[in-house]
Amino acid sequence: MAYAEKIESFGDTNWYLVDRKPYRCPSCNSRNIGKAILGYPSEEDFYDESLFIIGCIPDPTPVQCKFGCRECDSKFWKDTPKMRDHAKQIEEWRKENE
Repeated sequence: MAYAEKIESFGDTNWYLVDRKPYRCPSCNSRNIGKAILGYPSEEDFYDESLFIIGCIPDPTPVQCKFGCRECDSKFWKDTPKMRDHAKQIEEWRKENE
């Protein structure tokens, strides 16, 4: 069974840790989830509805998201120890700077 655990330490954003591609977005319940691509897309990729285009500026995470919701811009990262450690570091930093 797939799961999507919200990363609370990133604040108001809808970012999730997942074990595989979500069937539905936990934020908006849409089935319009696409594979994330980073960078300037080709014209073909721009119109490909199976892709989630991140853009040219990477996220402030050690790895880029794997999937994204094309309806509400929620992002999904593979649940790895590296991402869990990063989320924990961000949470600690936010507590120190509040």
